[in-house]
Amino acid sequence: MQINGITLNGATLNGGARRGRGIVTQEVQPNFSIRWSVQLLLNGVDVTQYLSGTIRIEREEFARCIADFNLLLDAGAVNPDSYVGQDVEIYYIHHQAAADVSVLRFRGKLERPRFNLQTRVLACECSDRLNETVEPMAIEDIDALVGGLWSPDVFQPVEGRSRWAYAKERLSTLPVSLQRSVEGQLQVTPWAATSVPHWLIRPDTAIFQSIDYLPVELSERINVVEVEADYRFIRLRQRHQEFSWRHPDIVGDSTETGFCVWRRDSTELPNIEMVTGASSDAGFTAVLSNAFWLRLPESGIYCTPPAGWVNRYPDLLLRASWTSAIRWAQRVTEQYTLRLEAPASVAQAGEVISRDRIAMDTESDQEQTFLSATYTSPEPGAVQDALGDWVVDIRNEERRLLGLSTILAIGRVSILGAHRGNRFAFTLPTAEAVGIRLEHTVRVEDEILGHPISCQAKVVNIIDEWDLKTGRCYTNFQLAVSQGGSSETDPLTPPTTPNSTPPGEPWPLIELPNQLGGRNESPIYDESIDGFSGNYDDNDFDINPALERFPRKFWVRAREIPAEHMDEFPVEVGKTYRVSVPTDHLEL
Repeated sequence: MQINGITLNGATLNGGARRGRGIVTQEVQPNFSIRWSVQLLLNGVDVTQYLSGTIRIEREEFARCIADFNLLLDAGAVNPDSYVGQDVEIYYIHHQAAADVSVLRFRGKLERPRFNLQTRVLACECSDRLNETVEPMAIEDIDALVGGLWSPDVFQPVEGRSRWAYAKERLSTLPVSLQRSVEGQLQVTPWAATSVPHWLIRPDTAIFQSIDYLPVELSERINVVEVEADYRFIRLRQRHQEFSWRHPDIVGDSTETGFCVWRRDSTELPNIEMVTGASSDAGFTAVLSNAFWLRLPESGIYCTPPAGWVNRYPDLLLRASWTSAIRWAQRVTEQYTLRLEAPASVAQAGEVISRDRIAMDTESDQEQTFLSATYTSPEPGAVQDALGDWVVDIRNEERRLLGLSTILAIGRVSILGAHRGNRFAFTLPTAEAVGIRLEHTVRVEDEILGHPISCQAKVVNIIDEWDLKTGRCYTNFQLAVSQGGSSETDPLTPPTTPNSTPPGEPWPLIELPNQLGGRNESPIYDESIDGFSGNYDDNDFDINPALERFPRKFWVRAREIPAEHMDEFPVEVGKTYRVSVPTDHLEL
């Protein structure tokens, strides 16, 4: 695959430390007599004759390759700016008896020419322009090249930002590095060393006294990452309160057991409007469609003995059962405390902690639509929770999983990266080193002061240093040596969605009482009592004008809603993950 003319040279991203199938180990062969030279091309033109001093080429994981050299120019006018952007190729040439072997060591652009007027030396700084190669790529192409995870809750939005920064964000979730090969290909290479080395360096091959080991400082060897992650979403709640009311005299819903009983000693009655109005006055926002209204019958002849009946008020009620409802929106915050640790490293050196935090917040127009809607039933898709409420959670599970997976992957990579901060350094004559690349695993065996040493790890840094004056032509290597790990590991699976229903019980049925006045035996009216109040039609007002006339009234009250059912409700979730850190071979 090519993008902008650049071949994408990918690698297996999830390979473990024991990869090695198909690798044939090559042994570095010492050369006791080396004749070498160098060739420099600028825009395809050979300008080797102008080279002076030292040539230095540095290649490192996840960084642009840089090259520095000096040109001693002839007399005449010089415009340093004319050199900017010229194509640069540097070849190392090994003159052997059979034939000359020319090997490309750098390909890139001349970025910064600096001309010394006193010496007429043009100092040239070059790079392979890794960043600039990635920058024009489409997001989809970067995704295909790099892989990894990316979450808008962990990183800033892509729009208007550097594509190189975006690529680095994806790379931060994988134990890999991105760089350009010597030939200019974009390549993604795993950090893990292979079980079978690409190159073997036997004793007395490395330059004398060049071998060194540089351990990472303890303060930089992160072995614990603590992540705080909040996922906040909207819960739409619809709470139901069931009510029941009946006239105190009736014994059933049939005409004989209901209407006829009431008619023998009739009273004032409530109507449907009074009931629904009382529900609204109590703070409820709806009466559901499953309400039952036992109305007085239509005009006709009823009861025993039969008697005529004229109904001028068809909504008067003898019994009613209904469900009042109220809606609100509650915020729920799932508070995750996630810990990644390398157990063996912690046991050896104690905790070296790094911390990170993300917050994911859900907003939706559905909230306002839900609260302002006219309704007579639960919201479509609502489910009943342990409180008896019908709830709709406005949450994006894919977003939650991606955010948590991304931050967990970053934590794992930071632990792996910290434990491979150890460096094993050695130097070879360039003639012996030209085949070793950043993607290779190298095994070095040697003996120092009579003690055998060995190390097998992946190449992390290569520096060519060629001195045209002294003839010194060496290449310095550093291996990234992962240490302090163990085989204990857990999959980085985000915690499942926790139960986030606040404590409490469903609201029970409320059976409403009656207060009937107008008779000498009637009780004193109590305005604090819910339900229906009214008067008997056959009353004692004529013989006792002092009797209290009860208001014809229907009244209900809503229960108090606990604060934890309405305010933001936090749910704490904790989980620990063990991270397996590869242990590369090292014997000093």
